[in-house]
Amino acid sequence: MSARLALPSGANKMRPTAPWFRPLKRILQPNGAIRGPQTLRRARRTHSQTASKWFALCILALACTPPPVVREGWDAAQGPAALLAASASLAQFADLTAEAAIELRRGAVRQRGTALVQLVNPDLFRVEVRGPFFTHIFTALLEGDSLTVYGRALERPLKGPLRGRLLTTLTGLEFGECDLRYALLGLVEPGAIVGPVEYPRTGHAVVALSSGRRAWLDMQRGLVLRESIPLPGGDVLLRELGEYRREDALYLPRRVELRQADVVLVLHYKRYALNSGLDAGQLQQGGMSAP
Repeated sequence: MSARLALPSGANKMRPTAPWFRPLKRILQPNGAIRGPQTLRRARRTHSQTASKWFALCILALACTPPPVVREGWDAAQGPAALLAASASLAQFADLTAEAAIELRRGAVRQRGTALVQLVNPDLFRVEVRGPFFTHIFTALLEGDSLTVYGRALERPLKGPLRGRLLTTLTGLEFGECDLRYALLGLVEPGAIVGPVEYPRTGHAVVALSSGRRAWLDMQRGLVLRESIPLPGGDVLLRELGEYRREDALYLPRRVELRQADVVLVLHYKRYALNSGLDAGQLQQGGMSAP
């Protein structure tokens, strides 16, 4: 006679699916009888094989993850000022072309697309945004402090100053005194450290910069992780910089997130081309002729 386990009334009709019911389900047969030793051994063997497969998959995933980028030749003893001086700046290249996946979230509304970002020093910057099926949304061309926006939905190009409302209307973000090129590319504008350096935890520092900016530094890796920019009215534009990769001699963040209130703009850069010979005429012509 097979042994039976005393269960509450109606237990045979239970369909245990929660994790804490699974061991009981492996021991009991559908009629409530305890499974025999051979059945239990098979169940344990199957469970062990499944666990081994998951363990192997986890090891493989970890092996495929690239190691964190560390600035070559960097020593934390050099200090925050040296880290900021070593960070990439616009002065280190003549021109740049970058492709990125872009996402804009305004509250519960989420929009995705792609962006082609191009720069020719000293003061020409162009961003072309396309939506699903490569549909052209708009092109923004910055020449010095003058911003021009082209788009299919616009009867004519819109022009305005960089610090005006046009840029805020496009993105929902205010940039204050922040340089738009630095903001979107994930670079940190040069600035002197003012005030004492904070060390919130081992290997990390927070510094106050000119114009009220603050930067969070990874002193072990030699990289800038975050920056806050004060805005008129007491608001703050927060930038998160991550997934750094080395491009030639520069260390550039592949992921740039800008956040203000309930508006979030994320650029995930896929490819960079530095000093490719791009000239101002190409950017100006491309901005006006985007389909």
